[in-house]
Amino acid sequence: MLRDLLELARNPSMKARGQLLQRVADLFLDRVGYHTDAELELFCQIIMKLLDGSEKEERARLSKRMAPWNDTPNKIAYRLASDEILVAAPMLELSPSLNEHDLLKLARRMPQSHLVALARRADMPCRLSDTLVERGTTKVWREMAGNSHSTYSEWALRALAKRSVSDALLREKLGGRTDLTPLICEWLLPHVNASTRVRLEAIMSGTDPEDLTTPEAVRQDMRRRLNVFLETSDIDDLDKLVRGGEYRLGTVVLVLLADGRTQDAFELLARETRHPVKAVQRAVFQAGIDELINLCHAASLSNQVFLALAHLRCKHLRIPENQAVRWLDAFRRTAPDLPPQPKAPAPHKNRM
Repeated sequence: MLRDLLELARNPSMKARGQLLQRVADLFLDRVGYHTDAELELFCQIIMKLLDGSEKEERARLSKRMAPWNDTPNKIAYRLASDEILVAAPMLELSPSLNEHDLLKLARRMPQSHLVALARRADMPCRLSDTLVERGTTKVWREMAGNSHSTYSEWALRALAKRSVSDALLREKLGGRTDLTPLICEWLLPHVNASTRVRLEAIMSGTDPEDLTTPEAVRQDMRRRLNVFLETSDIDDLDKLVRGGEYRLGTVVLVLLADGRTQDAFELLARETRHPVKAVQRAVFQAGIDELINLCHAASLSNQVFLALAHLRCKHLRIPENQAVRWLDAFRRTAPDLPPQPKAPAPHKNRM
């Protein structure tokens, strides 16, 4: 290997320089986590010298390979993060070698493409998120709103909420977050769609945001884990998923209601509670609210699912939607004392 490295080092072409860069990276990655400080310093010096004469594609490849590692020298991480976006993106999104000072410095001077990559970081410092809100444009704000792996300051969330008034996609992404305060939820309510409104009202009612979900999250989970497309699944398929323990009844009902498949939602509720479909329809649309409350308790439905059904009732009876929140108080007061259910495993966190 040493002879090969020497031959590549004597070759002045950019292709040979790129090959040498990757071979040195191989040596680094082969023993990552076990290098001495002196070895890391030597790797840093060699790679830094090779970077300037290497092609963009080779630098991008190196960035992708070295971004996840704590041992990646800070100088290399910062140099690659300051490069063109093709090269910089892996470091900006992933590198633990970039400290808060580095990230703030990059956020204050790099173009919007780099800020979009920074907005995807997990567990970003609050000062970084505040800077991204201040300097960013719509693409940056959307990435931040959809980044469920990082929490933000209340100021940043309020600022994103204000900016979402004129952007439907930003509102949708923001409405799916778990760190919204009740005040922000209340402010967003007039500007969101029906399913997002239900979720925000559940947060305002005191429901743990971790127990809530979004219809899109359920659809994606079904496709990823089971190769099931909910949009084309009939009621028998969905019933099997519930009975087999793949998803809770309320999860599937919530998505069916969001998709406008009201009759299918009623059919599924009827099967699982052993009520006639007409009895479910009557509880939602015609009978007193106590009948709907009792039905939802019998089916062990969550606050969020009850609110979705209550909103459907308000729409059918042509009464103000805020009545649904008042009914929720009665639903919560009459909840039976049941032992707490165990938390769902991580891949199925969005079950209900």
